[in-house]
Amino acid sequence: MRDIDEELQAAIDPGSMAHFGTFEIGEGHPEHGPFRMICYTAGHRGELTPSREVAEKAWFRYADRDRVSAVDERAFDALHEAGRPP
Repeated sequence: MRDIDEELQAAIDPGSMAHFGTFEIGEGHPEHGPFRMICYTAGHRGELTPSREVAEKAWFRYADRDRVSAVDERAFDALHEAGRPP
């Protein structure tokens, strides 16, 4: 919640947080694994406005899957299988 507030200037609704999935790439992966990304869904208040370490925001659809990292591809696949955006 703190990171979202600091990096996107939006307040997360703690009661709406739900674990969506944990996605990993292993050691020796071409994208420098191992790497684990733990994803949550949540409601928020405020416009998502990049600041600090975030230079810009962009919205990606499943059709843009080839533009994201390998671990993000796994999250995109899970979202797609669940019938959720992107």
